[in-house]
Amino acid sequence: MAYIDELLGSGEQILYVARQHIFVLISHIITELVLIAILVAAGVASNMAFQGRNEPLFFGMSANALILLICVVISLFVLLSSFFDYLRWSTEEYYVTDRRLLQIQGLLNKTVTDSSLEKINDVQLRQSVFGRMFDFGTIEVLTAAGEEGVNVMDRISAPLEFKKAMLEAKHNYERGYGYLDTAHTPQAHPISSPGDIQRTIEELASLRDRGILSTDEFEAKKRELLSRI
Repeated sequence: MAYIDELLGSGEQILYVARQHIFVLISHIITELVLIAILVAAGVASNMAFQGRNEPLFFGMSANALILLICVVISLFVLLSSFFDYLRWSTEEYYVTDRRLLQIQGLLNKTVTDSSLEKINDVQLRQSVFGRMFDFGTIEVLTAAGEEGVNVMDRISAPLEFKKAMLEAKHNYERGYGYLDTAHTPQAHPISSPGDIQRTIEELASLRDRGILSTDEFEAKKRELLSRI
């Protein structure tokens, strides 16, 4: 069972999944490869500088061998860091469900940031020119908690689609349509009186009869709407 499955409530549906853009991972790996190249160059340079000097310097090792060993050890640590960069990238995910926004970080020690859709007050999207070219950006979500309730999703892939999915989910949640797609949702109107609820149930019944909604989905929404009376 995936970790996200343990977090979902009964009947809660995932609408959209995002993670950091692959460019973030690639930039980290390129930086680490450049560092390894510098270490290799340093090893070659030291071999040329200390060529012919074989006197023991440390634990019977010559200066040439000692510098080469240091470069190899550091390179191995850099390679290991690249592997952990990949694991961190692959396990950091952002979910939009029909009830909330979830941000999951961490490989072994998990950090979960949970924001109810009804508490989302504002959404800010930042995209540089480079980000627009390669389709990534940073989204900040301001919740009812104020300045302390800011969720930052840094350099995620397809940020416009993520923002659209989140705002549509919030709209449907406020209208009482749950995880229904907006293309299949009846025309929005405030559901505040028994007459409004009756009209909404009739519209949902029409969607059921047309095969857009299953019987179980219709009954679940009907019970939810009737509970408001």
